[in-house]
Amino acid sequence: MTRKTIGLISWIVKKPYTEPIPEIVERALKPPEYFRALPVVDVETCKLCGTCERACPGHVIKQDRKERIIVFDYTRCIMCGQCATSCPTGSIKMSKAPPLVPGPQKSEFVGIFRIPAPPPKPAAKPAPKPATGGGSGGGSSSSS
Repeated sequence: MTRKTIGLISWIVKKPYTEPIPEIVERALKPPEYFRALPVVDVETCKLCGTCERACPGHVIKQDRKERIIVFDYTRCIMCGQCATSCPTGSIKMSKAPPLVPGPQKSEFVGIFRIPAPPPKPAAKPAPKPATGGGSGGGSSSSS
């Protein structure tokens, strides 16, 4: 056997350098542990303090305290996580990878979170009025 024949046979028996497509796609769809996707608000614990809005470098977050709404413009989000780390109540979490869907969906671009109104505070009991001193009647008493 010649050297060319041995090289050709070893090349035929060798494993391929490429991977089958399903394995590549499966690995690409699984994000790493440290992956952060988009911010999501826990509406039960949010206090609408505005810290996340001030901390966001991309000006993604807009709050309307009158309507009790937080709006995220995800087209501007750089997924830095500053809003989640600055939130004093821990209401904002960074989600994992979003589901891949063909074509842009409107719901992907804007996140609207309606914060429920806090329960009303109980009314304070009225303070008892202090009793005024003195007796009944008016004036001085005179004996005749």
